[in-house]
Amino acid sequence: MRDVPDLTAERRAEAIRSLGIMDSEDEVDFDEITAYAAEITGAPISLVTLVDTNRQWAKSAFGTGQRDYTMDESICSHGLTGPDFFEIEDTTRDPRTSENPLVTGPDAIRYYGGAILKLGREVPIGALCVLDREPRKLSEETKRLLVILARQVTRRMELRRALVVQETLAAEVDHRVKNSLQMVTGLVRIQRAQAQSEETREALSETIDRLSAISMLHAELHKVSARNEITLHHFLPDIIRHLERTLPPQLRIIRNFEAMQVPSEVAAALALALNEAVTNAVKHAFPGDRPGSVTVRLTALGDHGMLEIVDDGAGSARMVTDPARPTGLGRQIIDASVARIEGAIHRESGPDGTRIEIRFPLPKLDE
Repeated sequence: MRDVPDLTAERRAEAIRSLGIMDSEDEVDFDEITAYAAEITGAPISLVTLVDTNRQWAKSAFGTGQRDYTMDESICSHGLTGPDFFEIEDTTRDPRTSENPLVTGPDAIRYYGGAILKLGREVPIGALCVLDREPRKLSEETKRLLVILARQVTRRMELRRALVVQETLAAEVDHRVKNSLQMVTGLVRIQRAQAQSEETREALSETIDRLSAISMLHAELHKVSARNEITLHHFLPDIIRHLERTLPPQLRIIRNFEAMQVPSEVAAALALALNEAVTNAVKHAFPGDRPGSVTVRLTALGDHGMLEIVDDGAGSARMVTDPARPTGLGRQIIDASVARIEGAIHRESGPDGTRIEIRFPLPKLDE
């Protein structure tokens, strides 16, 4: 019998399902971690595993082509309810593994060391493990490094899950916004048709035009993922013009964009990050009627681009004391958007305002 209670197994399986990662394609982020784990331990095999209710699957495998394992072959499952690191120095001498097919078969596994993967540092779902064909024992320092790497693995998985949730919410918001804009536009058209004065009809016509512009901009933003390449220095100003309509009169947006072509997914991610950053600045950096500005710059830096959003508002005390701490849904959306395009983000804030720098890879000229 397994030493993992059924309730724990069900909870683990639900957590794994929530990631939407089982049987997904290879990814560089995970493959780099397994390669590094093998390097620092000198082990021939390293895996990132997920232990479901009826099988174990490797999201990344270094040193072996095997990805699927039966529960009889799973060694990771024995360590899921224990401490952060699970080690069997000689699998032939441990009753939990001595009859395991991986131990009794050809190329027998004689050593197992696994740093447990825990979602939210609470729900165990698998392990970052190293395997060897000789008995051995890892140093405490090496075990600590593997635990740190395991936390990086789970953070990447949790970020993927956040992106899936974000995309689902975005689709639902898109549907509702479209319906709402169509309904409001229809009501305004009825009012225009019933208006008695020419002045009222002209005002309502202007309102319809503005609603149509917002609707087209929203549709353009939502469907960029269907296009291969976006002229970013033309696309982002559309987002800014939409944002400017929502600004209080004492605030303004200054923009300075260099010419740049990017894949559609990069444009979509940057547009989302820009929208969240400016909205957050307007909401939090300029209390009361404080005047000010938000400057948006787009710069090409060789093989990378940089999007800067800089405000001269009140600054964020929380960002000053702990700039790495994620706070607020808006900030989490920005971080997830940047991570999605393999970018990097830097923040700094003080009494003179807040600066957000987003660096993102640019396509090679010969691609």
